[in-house]
Amino acid sequence: MRGLFAPFRFLSVSGQPNTEFWLTQCIILASTVLGVYLASFAGFEIAVDFDRYQSTSDVYNLERSLEAEFVDNIEKVETWIADYPEGPMTWHAANLAPRERHKLDDMVWETMRYSQRTFEVDPAIITGVRRFYSDIEAQMTIMFMQQNANGMARNALKNMQEIVTTARTDIVPLLQAEIKRLDGELVKMTN
Repeated sequence: MRGLFAPFRFLSVSGQPNTEFWLTQCIILASTVLGVYLASFAGFEIAVDFDRYQSTSDVYNLERSLEAEFVDNIEKVETWIADYPEGPMTWHAANLAPRERHKLDDMVWETMRYSQRTFEVDPAIITGVRRFYSDIEAQMTIMFMQQNANGMARNALKNMQEIVTTARTDIVPLLQAEIKRLDGELVKMTN
């Protein structure tokens, strides 16, 4: 039997095999490896949850800002449409600087171009807002090109009203529903 353990003489203490010592060392090593694995897995899970929370929070804040700007712009266009009959030349007289008077706020919309979270927003929302801005801009260009309140200007105003109605009935509720959904997700994540 001694010949069988001869190669493992280096494991002995004072010339006698000390299996308890080495068994304890193996258990300590195994428990350390297992502990490091479990701790790293828990840390990874926490990091993933934090990233998910951060992403959802960023998109939520982005959509809230977009909603505020978008609703403000809808109201601004509605005001322009309502005020047009009283002062059409503010749109047509070049000396009254119509392009400077009639501008939509687009700070949030322009900033979204550089946000890494923009494409996490529902595509229907982004498409709807983009169409609103481009369609209103096209109608405003028609208004600015007219010399007076003619049929083309009235038609452009009618088109602007349709664009605003579509935005208010389709895009704003979609945006508000998405904000509410994200708010619910954030509440679940924090509980």
